[in-house]
Amino acid sequence: MYLVHASLRGPLDARLPEGTRSLVRAQARDEDGIEHVAVHPDAQPHPVIGLYVRADGLAAAEARAAEVCRRALRRPEFGGWWLLGARVPMVAPFYESLLSASGPATAAADGTVHGPLGPPESPST
Repeated sequence: MYLVHASLRGPLDARLPEGTRSLVRAQARDEDGIEHVAVHPDAQPHPVIGLYVRADGLAAAEARAAEVCRRALRRPEFGGWWLLGARVPMVAPFYESLLSASGPATAAADGTVHGPLGPPESPST
């Protein structure tokens, strides 16, 4: 199963329509493999719809999620909205942001770098 984030763009200052989750879910067919839909209307820089997709591979999951979103965006409630992309999010940026939020890494006298998760001194001394 894959979590696919579909980024949407709408008219200036527009909010996603009421019932977005149900509107998207209603467009899923059995063969799409959609297990769950989550809506993140305040995600930056654009609203995101998260689709949990059963698929044999990453590309298939992204394609299925994109197609379900395209079907939903044809509904009149989504007038002026379009799909920017449907991608499985990478987790590395999340962890990098956690590390950078806890302070910069510093170089030790031996040239190694000790970040916020490493000790400033060797624990075996």
